[in-house]
Amino acid sequence: MGASSFTFQVEVPREVRWTRAEGLRTFSREDFYAYLWEAFPGELVGVHEGTLLTEEAFEAGLETESWTVDSAEAPRERDWIDSQPTESATLYFADEASAKRARDKIRESSGLACGEIAEQKDEDWDANWKASFQGVAVPPYWEILPPWRESPENPKSKVIRINPGAGFGTGTHETTQLCLQAVAFALRDAKPGLPVLDFGSGSGILSIAAARLGADVDGVEIDPLAVDNANDNLRLNRSLETAEGDLAGKVRFALTLEELGTPGRRYDIVIANILRPVLVEFAPKLVGVLARPGKVVLSGLIATDLPEVITRYSSLLGGARPQIFERGEWRALVFEVG
Repeated sequence: MGASSFTFQVEVPREVRWTRAEGLRTFSREDFYAYLWEAFPGELVGVHEGTLLTEEAFEAGLETESWTVDSAEAPRERDWIDSQPTESATLYFADEASAKRARDKIRESSGLACGEIAEQKDEDWDANWKASFQGVAVPPYWEILPPWRESPENPKSKVIRINPGAGFGTGTHETTQLCLQAVAFALRDAKPGLPVLDFGSGSGILSIAAARLGADVDGVEIDPLAVDNANDNLRLNRSLETAEGDLAGKVRFALTLEELGTPGRRYDIVIANILRPVLVEFAPKLVGVLARPGKVVLSGLIATDLPEVITRYSSLLGGARPQIFERGEWRALVFEVG
């Protein structure tokens, strides 16, 4: 059995009054957490300051949307926890005796409410994750597999290997699966080497899928960590065969279109699996790099998003109307222009 830590929760207001032998001291919440490390050296091993999800922030009136997204600008103020009058922090200690001493001291010195002490057993999270994630099938074409899974269930499936650890998209979300189907539809009669843009490429899963169908793909993603993850995933897939050989040289990722160094390049297919505000904001740019004839594949949408997005892109594409794909509550659009 691995080692354990011992935890308890403490309710922390914005201002903490702490009584010591030399007198009263007042801390801001942030300074109080810093002081705990000083007060319990060698005993305190961790502090979790609490979590407030976007949906919870929306319900509390702290956000205007039930999700958040950055589109290359500085992020909005999102320290929602700091805005709360009280937060439930979890303190972690090396042993039970240390946790008891600390809880008694916090209660005595500050009067803060503290919860019961619980043992937190260490686990092999990596092994647990690998056991829980064995891949996902996206009929009729795809199977997304982690590196530790050797063979697909269906030998006729087109395999995409994704390392799920970094959290930039593993194929489990319905909107990614929907977009994979839409990409296969859009590329069904594509000629080898067709230029494709994957805007908001994330883990690279859609870029790799398009390359597996023979396209030459540029992936654009504003998050440098996501670009690193996409390149790692590309290396996992380089040996997979496409209609023209392996994937080496068929996909490249960059932070911006300009970074690709191909001004004036036009793409026969433009893919964007992101949220409605970004699709609307970048519509002129995405349509501006589309070749004629060409196709635009948009995903990451729910039914109520469609009127605005369809109107925006239809106006830029000469009145073209999209084909709509559905999976659960999610929608994808495929525009085709001559």
